Amino acid sequence: MPVPRRVLQVAVSAALAVGLLAFFLSRVDMAEIGRRIAGASKSWLLVSLALGLSTFVLRALRWTWILRPVARIPFFPAFFATAVGFAANTVLPARAGEIVRPALLARERRLPFSPLLASVLFERILDAAAVLFFLLLAIAQGPPPGGSRAFTLLARGAIVPLALLAGVVALALLAVFRRPAAERLFERLTRRLPGRIAPKAQAFAATFLDGFQSLRDPRLSALVVAGSLGMWFVINLQLYAVLRAFGLDLPLSASYVTAAAAVIGLAVPTPGGIGGYHAAVQVALTDVYGAPIAVASGVALLAHAISFLPISLIGFFLFAVSPARKVKLTELDQPPPAAVSRGS
Repeated sequence: MPVPRRVLQVAVSAALAVGLLAFFLSRVDMAEIGRRIAGASKSWLLVSLALGLSTFVLRALRWTWILRPVARIPFFPAFFATAVGFAANTVLPARAGEIVRPALLARERRLPFSPLLASVLFERILDAAAVLFFLLLAIAQGPPPGGSRAFTLLARGAIVPLALLAGVVALALLAVFRRPAAERLFERLTRRLPGRIAPKAQAFAATFLDGFQSLRDPRLSALVVAGSLGMWFVINLQLYAVLRAFGLDLPLSASYVTAAAAVIGLAVPTPGGIGGYHAAVQVALTDVYGAPIAVASGVALLAHAISFLPISLIGFFLFAVSPARKVKLTELDQPPPAAVSRGS
């Protein structure tokens, strides 16, 4: 009997999380991690918590700017969908919360799903660009005192994602500024699909590029880019506060490298980034900056908890008290189409 697809996804995601956590914990004594966490500065951790929550306010605000060519979205519906989406990432495999988030907003505001999904993809491109920007700033400052072979490898390795990002940005710009050609390409691709699927795919593709239309407005695109850099600077400050809480006397640029490592760890499709985030941060701090492994492990555990636990609790609470709770998560994959309410 074939294994259902969702069951297989959950199993693979759980296996990845367990394996990465096992690697993370195998390198350090648990009692020592506990002592390091107990000795961490509560004041710096509170600063990190406040900064962490503010990043989700900034993320929701940026989303409203990206969607301005599609519709004028008030702040709270965007924040609600963002919080619930991040909460869903902690319990659903393969970062399915990234689908839940635009689906919830589409139902709430009666908007077509495809441009909202495209806006989330656009967000990820902006996030990757901001992470690379700060990573390059850290690389430009040179290796930490004493030098680091890992830092040299990091500098060389940054060329690959930078080249990939440049290619993705170029494709997005071509799709926006050469939209008729992009629409014709979508149409040719959807013709090859089975008969029952093709009309739905064509309808989906017809509005997908609306999620990138903020690129056409120079002032709006500048606002979105500045908002992305500002948001990621706050994320870096949040991580830096955790580093300080553990007494690590490192430059602010260390948080840029740590954030880049965390993003790589989060790319592994485990629930809430469990395992991948922890292992990546641990390796970055020990191999690049020579931090004691117990300290690096404590930073990974608390930075992850501060980044995702509060917003997840907020998301679960908002979902529980909202009429949206009546909608099954399995139904959010295909929200009903509706007319676009365009902003001016």
